Parts: sequence; structure tokens; C-alpha cells
Amino acid sequence: MFEDSSHHTFNPGGPGTPEIPVPQDLPAEAAELRDEAGPESHATPDPSDSPEAGATGPVKRIALGIPEWFRADCGELKTYDVQYSVDPMVAHDYREMVDRAGYTRDPLKQMVIPTNKESFGTTEELFVQIRQSIAEQTGLSEKVCALMTFWIFSTWFQDVLPLAPGLAITGWAHEGDVVLRTLGAFSYHPILMAGITSATLNDISWERKPTLLISEPALNKRMAVILGSSTSRGYLAFRKLAGYPTSPFDYFSSKALFLGEDPQMISVLQNYLHINASPAPVGESQNEVPLSEEMTLRYQNQLMGYRIACARGVFKSDFNVRGLSPEINAIASVLGKCFFSAPALQDELVSLLQPVAQQQVADRLDDLGTLVAGAALSLCHQGKDQIMVGEIAAEVNRVLKGRGERLQYSPEKVGHKLKKAGLLSRRLGAAGNGFVLDRATQVLLHEVAAAYGCGGLVEDKENLHCPLCIQNK
Repeated sequence: MFEDSSHHTFNPGGPGTPEIPVPQDLPAEAAELRDEAGPESHATPDPSDSPEAGATGPVKRIALGIPEWFRADCGELKTYDVQYSVDPMVAHDYREMVDRAGYTRDPLKQMVIPTNKESFGTTEELFVQIRQSIAEQTGLSEKVCALMTFWIFSTWFQDVLPLAPGLAITGWAHEGDVVLRTLGAFSYHPILMAGITSATLNDISWERKPTLLISEPALNKRMAVILGSSTSRGYLAFRKLAGYPTSPFDYFSSKALFLGEDPQMISVLQNYLHINASPAPVGESQNEVPLSEEMTLRYQNQLMGYRIACARGVFKSDFNVRGLSPEINAIASVLGKCFFSAPALQDELVSLLQPVAQQQVADRLDDLGTLVAGAALSLCHQGKDQIMVGEIAAEVNRVLKGRGERLQYSPEKVGHKLKKAGLLSRRLGAAGNGFVLDRATQVLLHEVAAAYGCGGLVEDKENLHCPLCIQNK
């Protein structure tokens, strides 16, 4: 509190109460502090804060507003505001100090919310400004900062887009925290969360259309599936609130996840882009300076202006991407819709995501599902009437051996994976289980292989002219 000459006491953990007489059984140190704050006394100023250091002016009476605990002689705990008399030149410093000390422990009350809509210039200008600001705060490369900027814009249109792509962030803890807080300065209705459980998901105020910024290095597979599925609409979950029966609910929203140093859950997170929050060491580390509250609010207001001006254009945009991996095609198409009036930025987005898609395809080549689908397709192209699960396992192991891998899979393991992929083998006599390659089975093999992003593991001239392969490209 400022410009307040009264003295207050507070109940422990409770709100302020009306002024009451200061008890006489305060310990000596507290009594001295009380006397020092009396009406006729002044706190000794810091040399840099003294009136001689700047313009002189009348002394302003300030109640510091940070309750201090004292134990009275009777043993009772009490809190008291300490009052200071300071020069007007330094009153602002005290105000900021009191605001920080009075931080509420409910972060939802501190959610960054626009206060108005402001002019944002052109789409390109706003994009470049945000990208540059992210680079200054994180020290990450221009490409990573651009990718984060594309994602940030999508959070402002999550309610009108068909998909809410996520960000999966890996790296050291400090850098992960910096990235999450940086995203929080620009994202739509950001909420920083320490860990994630079904209970915390249930307690979120979803009517605010939040962007969840979650630090969860111990993410388990079950929660990864929920957070991945909820990047698109329509996946049913069940929400339980105190006093209400369990009800169906859709957790669709924009989300960014810090996963720590181990990226093993990234493959489970559907529709997430991966960024590494730890920049490569280049001599001295950069001293990142957080965005000021004034600049944060300015960007929030400009982005609100962009949202209001462009929501219909984003909703009606027919921007579509092909030629990347299926998942990256979907993500790129959604992110690009947010820049329907800036084709140069759309081109930059596709260019940025091309190596991401290539890496995703490379990672999936090592997946057993991809290996068995590709092996089955390769054998299908050899003109056989039927193929056995043992043959598919042998082809998988041949490919792995050719890559220098020592890992080998049994026919039983391959058969289970084929079943999970939707390829149900059946008994074909004494030779064991396999597939009769009738037309329907050939079509199914090609569809499953296309879903796994593989076009066969043996590329010869005959395969290039397979009509089913051409159809499923």
C-alpha cells in the first residue's frame, strides 16, 4: 500500500484487518522497527536514493505493504506492515518491490491477457518482430525461432483451426524453462504448468481457451497419448469435477511440452513439432533478458489486433501442403493458414519443415511397423501368390543386417506387429501363417505401407510401375 500513514496487522494467512493498537509486548527488535517507522522519523536512504542524487521534493509516506512476522513475548505470532519515508524519486522502486513480494500463488490470476487491440503493421512485420524478440530471449537459431513464431500465431486461432499443433521441447532444464516462459509472453491465454495429470487437466478453466505450457520431463505414455490426441477435435475423454458427475469432455487446445533431455515420448505425441531448447555452445553464453511487462502487453495487444482482423481469413483459407510426410503435411497446412495473406511466409514455413519431415521419415524407417509393412510390400512386388510371415521376418532381418544392425526379429514378433498394423495373417498349411495375395489383400498391403510412409524396401524397375503404389502416393 502506498501513501498510507496507518499501521495494519494481518492474521496469519488471512487478509488485512482494520487498524488496531500495536501490542506492547513486541520484542525489542520489532519495537525499534516500529519506532523507526513513526510519523516523525525517516528511513535512512541509500546513497543512490538520497535527495541529493536527484531532484529534491517532499517526502512521501509509504507503507511498505510486505507483512513481516514477529513473535511477541507472550509467544503469539503476529504480522505487521513496516512503514518507510522515501523520496518521490525512488517511490517507483518500492512499488515494484511490493508488487513482486505480493505475488499471488494462483498463476491463473497472473495470466497474460490483452488489454486492447493494437495496430500490428503488416503480417510480415509482426512476424519478424516476434521472431527477433524470441531470438534475443532464448539465443536459439533463426530457424528454431521462426518455427516457434509460426506456432505462436497458431495459438491465437486454435478455436477456428481444424488442428492445434503442439511443440515438444527437449534440452536442459534451464533452457526449457526459458523457452516456455518466452512462449508464454506471446501465446494466446498462456498457462504455465508444472507437471500434468488427469486431475490437473480436469481443473483447468477450459472456457478461457488456454494455451498449455507444460514442464513434464517425466511424461508417461498414457498422458502422452491424451496430449497428442487432443491436438485435434473429437477424441472423447471424461472429466470429473468436485460435486458433479463424470461427463464427456474434449481437451482440444494448443500445447507446448518440455520433456527434458530424453525425447523418447516424441514418437507418441501426435501432431507435435520437436525443437531443441539448448543452443549449441559458442564461447560465452548469451545473457538472455526476459521481455518486459510493457513489451509483453504490447505484443499481446498487437496479436489480438491480428486475431480480430484475420480470424475469418484464417478460417476460410484453403492453404494445403503436400510432398512432406503425412503428419508434417497436416501441421504445415494448419500453420500456413494463419498467414493466408503472406505467401512468402507460407513458403518459408514449408522450407523449414522439409528437413523435419525427412527426419521423421528416417526415424520411422527404424520402426518395426515400418519395417514389416515395407518387407510385406516388397515381397508382394515379387509376383508371389502368397507370402508367409516367416518370409516377411526374414526380409526384415535382411534389411537390418544390411544397415549393420545386430537386432533380429522372430516370426512371432513380426506376426504380432502385422496384426497391430491391421494385416491379419491366417494359417496356410504346414508352412505356418501368411497371406494369400488376392486383389483385396494386395490393396490392403499397399494402403498399410502408405500409412507407414514406406514405398517398399526394394526399389527396382517393376516396382516403379506398380499401379497400386502410384494410387497410394
